[in-house]
Amino acid sequence: MEAGFATKIAEALQKKFNFKKRTGKYWQQGTCPGCGKHTLWCHSENPRVLKCDRQDNCGYDDTVKSVLPELFEDWTKRAPATEQDPNATADAYLRYERGLDLTGLRGAFSQEWFQDRKRNIGSATVRFELPGGSWWERIIDRPGRFDKKANFKFGASYAGYCWMHPADSYEKLAEIDEIWVQEGIFDACMTRQCFPAGDAKAKIALRTAVSAMSTNNYPEHFLAELAQACLLKSRKDRPRLVFAYDVGPAGIKACRDHVKRARKEGWNATAAQVRPDGEGNKLDWNDLGLRHIGWKDEPEKAPFSEQSLDLYLFNGAVTIAETARAKALLIADKTKLRSFELRFGNKIYWAKQVYDKEAESSDLAIEEICNCDFRILYRERDEAADESNYFIRVDFPNAQPTAKARFTAACCSASGEFKKRLFAFSGMWSGSQEQLDRLMRGQTRTLKTVEPVHATGYSAAHNAWVLGDIAVSDGRVIPINKESYFEIGRTSVKLRTTERLLGGIVYDPDAFAASLARGPDGEATWLQDIWTAWGPRGFVTLAFWTASLFAQQIRAKHKSLGFLEITGPPGSGKSTLIEFLWRLCGRDGYEGFDPSQGTATGAARNFAKVANLPIVLMESKRENQKGNGRQFDYSELLTLYNGRSPRAIGVKNSGTETHEPPFLGSILLMQNERIDAIDAVLERLMSFPIDKAGWNEATRAAALRIESWPIEQCSGFIVHAARNEKAWLESFFRQFPRHEEAMPKRVKDLHNSRAIKCHSQLAAALDALKTLLPVRDEWIAETRKLIDWMALDRQQSSGADHPLVRRFWEQVEYLDSLETDEAERPLNQHRKAENGLIAINMSHFEDRARSRGLSMIDMPQLHKLLPHSKTYKFVAAKPVNCADGKKRHCWVFESPVTSKPVI
Repeated sequence: MEAGFATKIAEALQKKFNFKKRTGKYWQQGTCPGCGKHTLWCHSENPRVLKCDRQDNCGYDDTVKSVLPELFEDWTKRAPATEQDPNATADAYLRYERGLDLTGLRGAFSQEWFQDRKRNIGSATVRFELPGGSWWERIIDRPGRFDKKANFKFGASYAGYCWMHPADSYEKLAEIDEIWVQEGIFDACMTRQCFPAGDAKAKIALRTAVSAMSTNNYPEHFLAELAQACLLKSRKDRPRLVFAYDVGPAGIKACRDHVKRARKEGWNATAAQVRPDGEGNKLDWNDLGLRHIGWKDEPEKAPFSEQSLDLYLFNGAVTIAETARAKALLIADKTKLRSFELRFGNKIYWAKQVYDKEAESSDLAIEEICNCDFRILYRERDEAADESNYFIRVDFPNAQPTAKARFTAACCSASGEFKKRLFAFSGMWSGSQEQLDRLMRGQTRTLKTVEPVHATGYSAAHNAWVLGDIAVSDGRVIPINKESYFEIGRTSVKLRTTERLLGGIVYDPDAFAASLARGPDGEATWLQDIWTAWGPRGFVTLAFWTASLFAQQIRAKHKSLGFLEITGPPGSGKSTLIEFLWRLCGRDGYEGFDPSQGTATGAARNFAKVANLPIVLMESKRENQKGNGRQFDYSELLTLYNGRSPRAIGVKNSGTETHEPPFLGSILLMQNERIDAIDAVLERLMSFPIDKAGWNEATRAAALRIESWPIEQCSGFIVHAARNEKAWLESFFRQFPRHEEAMPKRVKDLHNSRAIKCHSQLAAALDALKTLLPVRDEWIAETRKLIDWMALDRQQSSGADHPLVRRFWEQVEYLDSLETDEAERPLNQHRKAENGLIAINMSHFEDRARSRGLSMIDMPQLHKLLPHSKTYKFVAAKPVNCADGKKRHCWVFESPVTSKPVI
């Protein structure tokens, strides 16, 4: 391995696994990801595979490429081509990622370039010339960005031919014992170089490998030329053909079809498979070769030892068996078992040796025990609920589509329950309990365990964002596999719910970068449009939204995260802004939920279903609230400030245990008016208003562009943020103490410690935006001024009356100041006004205010807020004997100048 790259790998491996010693060619005593013990080893000079010495108790086995993908992603940057070496990038990719020996292979490939014109992204490729005037190329720079990882020459055909290694020829192949026909070029190259040595004296290899390029390509022309070469060599027999395609339905079908056709054409043909019938996880021949290169001991068990090759050939023979009986005889001969299950034609059979006393011989009896085939894909284990479920794939012999479903542990352990569950998919189990036990025992012996994640977003236990169909961990984007879970290092995780809140995420790093450089119309970007439409208010919201994506990390150090409150009249643009921020996270057509419009249980579920994402609480329809309707109590938010559970849930068992899931997100309130709540809640809020003042044609056009911005072009923001977690957090935690110290100095009379802390978090999040987005310094400066104003406003508002209540008392005091002692009917109608008691008839108040030309107050809303009046303490709303002797319905308050109780 090239010294520079090997050094980088060595440094990365040492940092990740902390190897304690080096013995000969091996690093040893590294920390094993599987069992946590210092039993991990790796080849030091040619690091390809990581293995645990505790193979019986742990069995950890992975490739360096898999655990350090960041070193194997962008080969053009790692090994750029030069004039002197135009194939440098392709060479590095083949040697270090594919593990191929380039001796004799150079000249068979070239380095080329592929450009996706639709997305305007490109990549270097490694290209191989094919027979028939075609070629095949593999994209090698972050291939996950493209629709396809490989391409064939358009309009050309390689049908009927195979690609051969340059060192091979038809003349040489005619002398070889065995030719493995594989799907890919990399598979063929790796298999060829890993085969055991042949006859060294005669300099003849026993085996070689060629590539058919596709499972759909039967190599008729290749075989015809090979047969002709055998004739010219006067060879009476021919090389044995071994069709060794990849796992999966296509590869299995091709193995069977191609072997059958080759045999009809007179060839000695068979198949090879890593596992019988291609079962198990995908492990192609190139992967096996990487493990073979790094094999440490017990060479007879290495992936390409003679012993292993014999096993692959047996698996292939079982796979292509033409009848259930033929398959059973192969298994019985190999395993010497007296009874066993077997699968054939997507049905399950039971084979049993039966002794015939009269004939004094035994025979193999076969019976069908299931009219379909089922495989346990993985176990889902929820430690919190002490619950295990098994996900099973059910395949049918007819055209009925494959089914995948969750089976409980009870279903998998009881024959009767299993029969009921399987019948839901038209499957019929007719086996016994013992047969089910043996089937389950065999399938669960090495079963992968998948851990469910209950909340969409960040899972601290796995250090990963699990966002639905995409995950991010340590800066790596991890796609969901075909079994609907994520493999994050040695751990497998999945969302427990089938609900995909962020199902609209489309992430392409180049396309996302382009969206920040130019908008769809070639003018402003979405970042510029947010500033144009909402100015500092838009950036305060964006900063808080971004901080929400790291809520757990912030609370881990700060123990709390403040709430954001946005207020403004209908039509002021609140909804447009919030809906766009949701689109940045892949959630389209969503704004938030009204906690007053559902049950307490429903609200608690909304609080618990996301992690490191905002919970947006929308304006309640207060004017429509009935007397017996549920009004959300904002005091319930107090526990969420520190990340504590919103609600305790009883555990379904005979004990008294409760489950109290912590709050893992953030709170954003979107109201027409500021909320009315106790001081403890108000202190935790960061508030600003949005109105239509200052709106013009430019702001309107920017808001309209934001409203129609395609989700495909912006939803990658959440992935972009998650990938840059380290940079964002470093900036945030570096800036926070500076703001906490500087804010009271910048803002006169600011002293409330909680307001300072919450708004310093917001200011630090604003500064940290620069690690993710091209934010201008002047935008930061203007927005910081708004945050400072918000901090002082919050200090003044906490412990003060709601703005609507303050406005009411201002009008009352103004009207009272205009009265004379001879007023026929004073505004304060209480008979004991001299004791500091105030009684106001609201109809009278409205008449007086209207007559004086005062702006009218929202009375239904005022009625809900007045009981919380602080300046004038609320006593009651009741019929009162007024000063003029008449009885009227009045609102009674205590004046702040007196503290005498009212009897």
